[in-house]
Amino acid sequence: MNTVLHPQELIRQIGPDLGPHLRLIDNESSKANLFRGKLRWLHLRSGLSLHCSDCLELSTFSTQLQIEPRLNFVLFLDGHSDVRYDDRAVRFGGEHGRGEGIAMSLAEPVLFSRQARRGSHIRKLVISLSPQWLEAGGLDGQNECAAIDRFSRQHLAMLRWQPSARLRTLAEQILNPPGYNPLLENLYLESRSLEIASEALAMISQQGTQPLQGLRPHEHQRIRRVLELLDSGQADDWNTDAIAREAGININSLQRQFQASQGMTLFEYQRVRKLKQAREALEREGISVTEAAWRAGYGSAANFATAFKRQFGLTPRQVRTKL
Repeated sequence: MNTVLHPQELIRQIGPDLGPHLRLIDNESSKANLFRGKLRWLHLRSGLSLHCSDCLELSTFSTQLQIEPRLNFVLFLDGHSDVRYDDRAVRFGGEHGRGEGIAMSLAEPVLFSRQARRGSHIRKLVISLSPQWLEAGGLDGQNECAAIDRFSRQHLAMLRWQPSARLRTLAEQILNPPGYNPLLENLYLESRSLEIASEALAMISQQGTQPLQGLRPHEHQRIRRVLELLDSGQADDWNTDAIAREAGININSLQRQFQASQGMTLFEYQRVRKLKQAREALEREGISVTEAAWRAGYGSAANFATAFKRQFGLTPRQVRTKL
């Protein structure tokens, strides 16, 4: 609904859990209109919430709100926002209308502050997952989710990326849903929010936390280049010495930096990557278990099946699609 929001309406929109705790600071007038456009806060299900905004800021003011631990996925389509998490200042929003995706881990309660500026047009959405939602989703104990687990436990960890065309389309659908009844609309918004969260979690799983702790900037860049090399498949048949030569570094330094970056050895990274590729081929192409084992670099289908189940908790036959 396209409407004008004044302070009391904003508090009502946020809801009974958070609204009473919202503080307006430096407001031009306690009765001044704040926004014109669409602004929504929705609890889609336990542990999954959505905030979306497509509005013009009518006043210059600041808001403050205490936020409980959660994993936030922010998609900015247009505009910028200057925010603070306790004392940490952050600017959200991409350049030249390209948009920006941000994953932000709030592992502890935090005071969130935001500066609104008259005349700014903001189009964004925020998908929030609670720690309980992540645990119920099977995050604990899954090797492939180690990077996500580390990210979610590191307070104020942040990862930025440029949203894919698919992600921008999903965001537009959330901002402009069809005229369904409340039940169907809730399901519509939930399905698209989960798809966005899925892509964001995949980004975290692939890239880990930025900046990489314990690494200098040039080491950080080197490991990024090594990851690009590995993910391209070009180095599938290379040994560690060849990869180190390509990276311009000795083997020991490469292994140390890679471990600090990814939380696993280079060999383990390659092993897991090939297992994931094999699983994708089983699910999407319906290839045989023998071929999947060969693609993953295993000479024995039995050994492949053992490694596969240890990694994913399922056997290759359980995930294989029959075409």
